[in-house]
Amino acid sequence: MPLPIDAVIAITYRCDSRCNMCNIWKLPPGDELTPEEFRNLPRTLRDINITGGEPFLRDDIVEVVRILDEHCNHPRIVISTNGFERRRIMHAAPLLMKIGRRIGLAVSLDGIGEKHDEIRGVSGGFDKVVETLKQLRTIGYRNVRVAFTAQRSNAKHLGAVYDLSRQVGYQFTASVAQNSEFYFSTGDNQTVDPLDLEGELRYVMRKELLSASPKRWLRAYFYAGVLRYNVSKERILACRAGRDSFFMDPEGSVYPCLTLNRSMGSVRKRSFVEIWNDASAAGVRSEVDRCKQPCWMICTARTAMLRRPHEPARWVLANWLRIVAGREVG
Repeated sequence: MPLPIDAVIAITYRCDSRCNMCNIWKLPPGDELTPEEFRNLPRTLRDINITGGEPFLRDDIVEVVRILDEHCNHPRIVISTNGFERRRIMHAAPLLMKIGRRIGLAVSLDGIGEKHDEIRGVSGGFDKVVETLKQLRTIGYRNVRVAFTAQRSNAKHLGAVYDLSRQVGYQFTASVAQNSEFYFSTGDNQTVDPLDLEGELRYVMRKELLSASPKRWLRAYFYAGVLRYNVSKERILACRAGRDSFFMDPEGSVYPCLTLNRSMGSVRKRSFVEIWNDASAAGVRSEVDRCKQPCWMICTARTAMLRRPHEPARWVLANWLRIVAGREVG
């Protein structure tokens, strides 16, 4: 079995948010991997999302990133953060920039003003995030994206957060809140009102397709998948979790993804190659093929899009032509 190229790595479950769509902050922190133990991961990784909890609560986050960057030969690394730990982020940011331009930050923003505070459970949270974004801009940190998680209560804020991200000159990403019994530790997230989400996302999709950036075109295609998933709980491309990508928790347990609660083994007990080629891992992949917990998140969608580039390319061209013809994005 070829080794994976994509990974979501939770380096801590410690968190200073109290989000209403996620209970990670309630999980015990556990025995987190040391920076050196991240060398147990495969060198084949080309995309790594470092997440938590709140990754910047780890004092050694820069060392973790440095080791992953060196070990995996300079992959794209994105650190997902709630943006509240401004001092920690601003201390680490210049050091991360020295490691390389491929080290990105994804700063969560789920609404304007009090709506964001309500969702994240932190008073003044919106102002903290905006100040973090401004300070990152001041020091010249360009590889930043604003990340929006849609749910029933905030879907109508999506377009406004997109506009804010473009005003400060940063990228934008969006997904819908999803469930996981072992990671997000919740099953309470519900389908977003399709009309609310469709109106907001089609506005964003049109803007992205009219840009000159192929990356933004592909994000528009991803949003088409978000719309379909939200209504039908179906993916527009087959899942490659457990083959091209995996999720690893803070203690080193490897899972096919964020939603399927089937550990494939621990990098503290066996080499990653042994875990990946074990018969039990093949059984987990069979479960992925039959998975009844569908999801559509960029961490698994990205490799599916790489495997079938003609699908997003065809969609992008067709919808660009629709826009030129004065029609709505399909």
